[in-house]
Amino acid sequence: MRRVVTILVLAASAAACTHRPTGSGNVNTSIITRQEIEQSRATNAYDVISRLRGRYLNSRGKNSIHLDPQTYPVVFLNDQEYGTLSVLRNISSDGIEQIRYYTGPEAATRFGPQYGGGVIQLISRTD
Repeated sequence: MRRVVTILVLAASAAACTHRPTGSGNVNTSIITRQEIEQSRATNAYDVISRLRGRYLNSRGKNSIHLDPQTYPVVFLNDQEYGTLSVLRNISSDGIEQIRYYTGPEAATRFGPQYGGGVIQLISRTD
């Protein structure tokens, strides 16, 4: 009995710590909003993504024989290529309005075939 209670307490604690985006429930998982960025209390873009949508940072493996063999997403700042995932640690979360993730095929269509590993696009705040 004691073991069952312990398991239930641990399960309830884990559920309480799980991030649940606020709002209507129709959350676009390809976008991290300004509100989510602020709620994450992260100081840089890498930590925001790691806490809220860690899957953005994963290798996708080779997606296509036609696309570039890039397996990790490339970082864009607004519409300009900015670098590899490591540059995210140098970008303050205070300056970001939105973070968008594009899958390999979406990135290849929008930015070019060399982005087969996907794109993480940071949209700067304008205020």
